[in-house]
Formats: sequence, C-alpha cells, structure tokens
Amino acid sequence: MIGRAAARFPLRGRKGAWWGVAFVILLFVSAAMVSLPTAAEPGDRIATFYKAHQHVIVWQQIVGTLALLPFLAFAATLSRWARLDGRRNRWLMPAAGLVALATVATSLVPLAMALMPDLSPDLAHQLTVVEDLADSVLFASLAGFVLATSTGAPVWVRALAVLVAMASLARAVLSPFGLSVLEVAAPLAVLAFVVLLSGRLLFGPAAGRPSVEAAP
Repeated sequence: MIGRAAARFPLRGRKGAWWGVAFVILLFVSAAMVSLPTAAEPGDRIATFYKAHQHVIVWQQIVGTLALLPFLAFAATLSRWARLDGRRNRWLMPAAGLVALATVATSLVPLAMALMPDLSPDLAHQLTVVEDLADSVLFASLAGFVLATSTGAPVWVRALAVLVAMASLARAVLSPFGLSVLEVAAPLAVLAFVVLLSGRLLFGPAAGRPSVEAAP
C-alpha cells in the first residue's frame, strides 16, 4: 500500500520534504478548531460540550485524519532518503503505521460522541476515558516514530529526538492521571522536530541526492 502511495506522490528530495510541512499545518488547523475536554471534567459538562460544538468537532476529526496522508507520504520520503544514503531504516514505516492507527483511534471516539443524538453524562465520561487512553497510545507511538526517524542522523539530531521522545512518553504516562504539564509542550516538540526533518531534506547537503536515483 505504501509502495503504491510512493508511486503516486512526489516523495523525492525537496518536493517530498513539503509533505512534512503540510502535515504540521493541517495539525495546527485541527488543534486550533476546538480543545476537547478530558476525563478530569464531569460527565454532564462533557456531554454539554459535545452537543454545543458538534459540527466543529466533526470537522476537527476529519482534518486531523486527513493529516495522515501527508504524514505517511513524509515518512515514505524519509525512508526513501535513508535508502539513497546507503542506509535501511526498517523501523520507520512500521512506526509511522502505528501512529496512523493510533490517530484513527483517537479520532473515532470524539467523532462518535459528537454524532450521538442523546449522549448521557455517564457514557460521555466513559468514552472520554477511552479517548484519553487512546491519546496516550498516540503519543507513545509518536515517541517511537521520532526515534526511528533519527536512525543514522547526526548526533545532535539524535539527541533532540531523544528529548522529544521523552516528552511524548511523559505526556502519554501523565495525561491519564489528569496531569497536563506537557499537554501543549509535547505535541509542539513533535511538530517542531518534523519541521526540523523537513528543513534537513530541503536545505541539507544531501538535497541533491535524488539525481542519483535517476541514474541507471
């Protein structure tokens, strides 16, 4: 499936790097639409919130899910770039796949809640607990993806990847307990790292490497 996507989308060099930028932009748009309540909120408030913001929540989940398209294309670009550089990053695409699955899971729960005609406070709270757990799985998978992208990179990139992965893992562990210390910092760190990777593809010394691939 990913191989077919690679044939349809520009995944080489500078053009492929823009998929990372597109992914970041779409996530910023999605996050700016609305901030969903967590399980720390009472059920009646959660149910009221979903009823009052039904249409915005639906569109937010659609945009967030659509962000997976440039994300997977960007991951394929990084994987292709590693092969051109004489390396094989076997963990990159599986890690990207886990992120995609976790993203779909985190989108389905609030989407279902927004579309329920009579969402009771008890059910709203129970589903929000499930959503929070899915969100933790998402950030744990993002930590794995960040580490996978840094394989074979310079030391300073690997060091940054470790810091970003630690922040993502900390958010994954702390969020279910209602601790929101890294609620904003962790996703911003992940997105900043994606921008960094895009910048390395765009302006790095290997930016002209795709011409090698065209050679017989």
